[in-house]
Amino acid sequence: MLELPHTSLVKIKGKWYVNCTIPEDLRPLFKDRKQIRRSTGTADKSLAERRKHSISSEIYEEFARAKPDRTNEIFDSLCKLGVVPEDIEGFTRPDELTEDDLKVMEVLAEAPKYPEPALPEEMSMEAGGIERERVEALEAIRELRKLITPKPSSSGAPLLSTALKDYLDAVSFGRDKTKRDVELSVERVIEFVGDIPLDKMSPVGLEKFAQHLHDGGSAHQTISKRVTYLKGMFKYAVNKGWIDRNPIADYTLSPKLGKKTQTWIKLEKDELSELFGLEMPDHVRLLFSILIATGMRLDEAALLKWEDVKSDGSGQKYFDLTGVDAILKNTGSMRMVPVPVVIDGLLPEGRAGQIFPQFKRDTDGKASTAASKVLMRLVKKAVKGKKRKVVHSLRGSLKDMLRDAGVSKEVNDFITGHGSGDVAGSYGSGPSLETRREALDKVEHPWLSAS
Repeated sequence: MLELPHTSLVKIKGKWYVNCTIPEDLRPLFKDRKQIRRSTGTADKSLAERRKHSISSEIYEEFARAKPDRTNEIFDSLCKLGVVPEDIEGFTRPDELTEDDLKVMEVLAEAPKYPEPALPEEMSMEAGGIERERVEALEAIRELRKLITPKPSSSGAPLLSTALKDYLDAVSFGRDKTKRDVELSVERVIEFVGDIPLDKMSPVGLEKFAQHLHDGGSAHQTISKRVTYLKGMFKYAVNKGWIDRNPIADYTLSPKLGKKTQTWIKLEKDELSELFGLEMPDHVRLLFSILIATGMRLDEAALLKWEDVKSDGSGQKYFDLTGVDAILKNTGSMRMVPVPVVIDGLLPEGRAGQIFPQFKRDTDGKASTAASKVLMRLVKKAVKGKKRKVVHSLRGSLKDMLRDAGVSKEVNDFITGHGSGDVAGSYGSGPSLETRREALDKVEHPWLSAS
């Protein structure tokens, strides 16, 4: 998608102007100016905010017009490659092409083209040339799509890309990952429907997008997330006064679209023995040991500090996951997890800092991505290609072993973070720490004893 520079409002002599930095490669075309300003014609900031986006679109159009026009050159090359329909060639200018036209051209480029009957060697050479033409045509169509600037709505509604940029800048999404997901979701919509004004989006267009994701094999949960993020941006746009109504507010995703979410399958005892029998670095073995012995989530364990390993009044160790700095999944995650006897000797006292500094934290401060890459390679070896068996499967293994050992569901859930959680500094909100410890010690771990 075309990278659009940020626009902002600046007040000059009592009136608000839309200010935009001119991209460096275009400055020679604007007499080497670094910025461009356009008046909103008002001293009222709220009115200026509403006008900002249509003016921003006009500025972006001005940038597009200033660029050397390659559209005709690309269009001519596509005509020569034979992927432009006859009813368009010679009758339509490149800037008049619609998204539907471009999709038809892509279909023509992908269509098989077999040479006339010939000798095998000649057919092979001809086929190679056809494949090169196909790739060349598809690349040209992609470039043409980027160069064609959509016309703004007569209502002045901003383009999807313009709205997205402002939305990402203005809203706090809590985590960087969520912000990236929102950006990716809306960009996927733009790639499919084109960079249209907000008020041109429709439930029909959104349904076609959802069907497109379904046809591509996306899970229902993924499609639902994409739709939800887009709806969030449109709700924001209504609140900001960019559009009078949300055209997709009433859209409902069909439960039939997208693959059903698949649950992970626990590792069996022979697979656990296989896993812990593999060669691995000491820190990786320690992380696996904590996961299977306590049922922690991967990120809970990978983010542990030595200071989180504490002792109660009787000298029994436990992992304190109630700290305010912990990155937790939910309130149930705010709990104290006893250190089972089987791994007690792996956690010496008196140390400080991260237990697993080898796993790089991302921008949200989480380590699960880096840790999963390392651990999954070993899990795959242990399960020998069986699907739906991952690092998270160790939680399922422990939960079943706790159940088989006669541990109640309440205690089981509390240990693994599916319960109500502990109040920081108090043991009174769930099963006692001693009860949890006794439950964990009921589970036998021969794979740990032998490793």
